[in-house]
Parts: sequence; structure tokens; C-alpha cells
Amino acid sequence: MVFYTFNNLLLLLWAWLFCVRKPSKNKKICFVIVAFTQLFLVMALRTQIGYDYNMYTIGFQQMNAEGFTSLTYRDWEIGFVVLTKLLGMILPSYIWYIVFLSAIAIVPAAIFIGRNSEMPALSTILYVNLFIYFMEMNFLRQMIAVSLMMLAWSFIKRNKFVWYLITILFASIFHQTILFVLPVYFLIKMQPKMKELIVYGYFILWFYMSSEGFIDIITNFYHEEYSNTEFLTEGLSFVYAIFPLVITVTAFILVKFGTININNENKYLINLSLICTIFMVAMSKHSILERLSYYFVIFIVLLVPVIYRSLEAKGINTTLANGKSIVLTSEKQRKMLARGFLIGVLVLSYFHFYYGLFENAHGVLPYDIWVRFDGVQIIRDMIRL
Repeated sequence: MVFYTFNNLLLLLWAWLFCVRKPSKNKKICFVIVAFTQLFLVMALRTQIGYDYNMYTIGFQQMNAEGFTSLTYRDWEIGFVVLTKLLGMILPSYIWYIVFLSAIAIVPAAIFIGRNSEMPALSTILYVNLFIYFMEMNFLRQMIAVSLMMLAWSFIKRNKFVWYLITILFASIFHQTILFVLPVYFLIKMQPKMKELIVYGYFILWFYMSSEGFIDIITNFYHEEYSNTEFLTEGLSFVYAIFPLVITVTAFILVKFGTININNENKYLINLSLICTIFMVAMSKHSILERLSYYFVIFIVLLVPVIYRSLEAKGINTTLANGKSIVLTSEKQRKMLARGFLIGVLVLSYFHFYYGLFENAHGVLPYDIWVRFDGVQIIRDMIRL
């Protein structure tokens, strides 16, 4: 845990140096390069990190020995099997297999945040604190699908459905769960108004109360092996749903107040955040739904900076139903609102992060690396904390 705290402190240091202290476009680019290089090294040098780590390294070795006599392995999708077999012909060991997969995780995330976030430092911190980063150390097949979902964002923004469809179908050969996001392209077109939030709130409650029957129907024909397992009968802590719930409700309120401009990009981000909230609330009852939440939580790291910049630029100027007005639009008030929001976001996200660490979410503790420091064992022992 000490190691991950040090990792977070370094990210905060880079954020201060490149994005807070005399910020510029070039310095923001430098932040993305430095921060994601750091995150890549932490991910690439790990060993035995992630509950599924051994499953994938054993799979690499077995498929490497088997060659192309078969294109199936366990219940793994064919795209991942073929990729693994091809890498087995090139790479000398499973260690470099993990390094390669780490690059597949980190490079799209860096591009996604660098190109799309109004505040790359904040988005990068949320990328780590909301466990997207740790998920990528554990669910290696789904990690590729999530990375492709990040790249699909450019097609969503530009309303390029055909290219979006091609990207999702290609991603499905690495993890089939991404097929569930296909209708999302149309669902996020709705206007994010309070009445829609109430309707979706009712839907969340209904789904939460009746989800057993709904999921039983799905498992009758899809992944029958999960039926009646702990993945369906047990949930994760509701704590993980607090952050997306707060951000989504805040965004809807600020839309009603006129603080957030509803262009297509902001509209899509808010609706994707809403869908994320639905899954993260529901996964407190069925842990398997955590898998689907990761296709949407990645967009919260873009929405949070939008909220911050909107508060900073406009503040709040609205008339309530009882006729009272809220006018917080002076420069000082706008800065106070934005900074108060930022502090709240950081507190909540670090609470999310450390709560997950104490639960050892995704099996990331204790951290260990495969590099050996001959004669400097004390350094390695410190890293494992």
C-alpha cells in the first residue's frame, strides 16, 4: 500500500509541475508522457499482481507450446487466443507478454485522456483512483476491449456509427461483454434533464429489486457457468457506486441550472456516466456487473473536468421552484465553487481508492516486481509494501 501511495504522490507532483504551476499546452503534453510512462513501468514490471495474473501467464506458456494446432483455449475469445499465440512466437517469456499487454493498456489510455480531457492531470488521477488502472492489471482480455472502447469515443463524438460498430465488433473478439454497449450509441442521444434522471432513478430501483430474474434469463443462454455462482448471488460494496452517483447527479443538476453547456460531447458524457451509475449500483447486488461498469466509468474521468470548467466559467445562476434565486457568478464565487468541487472530487476518489486497496480489489497487494536488484534487496523489500 505504501508503494501505491508513493505512485499517487508522484502523479500529484507531476500535476503540480506541469499542469498547475504556469500551465501550458506543451506542459500538459509533458504531463501525459511522464505520468503514463510511470504508470506503464509500474504495470509492466509487476509480477503476481492481479487475481488472474497466473491464469494468463500459464495460458501463454501452454498456448505457446501448443502452437496453432488449435485456436481455442478455455473459454477465451479467439482474438485473444490468436494474439497470444502470435506473441508466443516472438516473445521469449511470459514476462514480456505482460509488458506487451501493459503497453496495450497504457497507450490508448494516454491517448484517450491526452486528446479528450480538459484537465489531463485530474483525469489521470481518476483513472487510477477509480480502479480502471488496476482492472487493467487483472482482466487482461477485457482490458483490450476497454482500450478499444476508449478509442471508439472519437466515433461516438462524431456520430460515426459504422466505425463505432466496427470497433465494438472487433473488440468483441477479445471480450464478448463489450457487445452489451452496442445499443448505448443510441441511448446516449437523450437530453440529460431532471425528468430523465427521475425515470432512470426509477429504472435503477426496479432493476435492483428484480435483477435476479433478469440475470437468470441471460445466463440460460449466455455464460451458463455463472448461473447460481457467487458472481451473481453476491455483490460488491455500495461504496464503489458513491463516486459515479455523486458525479452524475451533480451533472444533471448543473444542466438544469444552465451551468453546463449541452453540446453533443457533454450530453454523451453525462448519459454515459448515468449508465455507469446504473451498473455500479446494481453490482452491489451482483458482482458480475462490475465487468460492464468499466466500459462506462472511463468516461467519468472526462466528465469531471467538464463540471469543474463549467463551474469555473459560469458559476451558478438559477431560480428555484419556490421563487428563490441562487446567484454565484462573481469571479471569486466561481473559483470557490470550482475549487470546492475539485476538493470534494479528490476526497471522494481517494476514499474510493483506499477503500478498494483495503479490500485488495483486483489482487494488487502486495506489489512486487520481476526485476532483481542484486545486492540491494532492501529496495525490493520496500517496493513490496
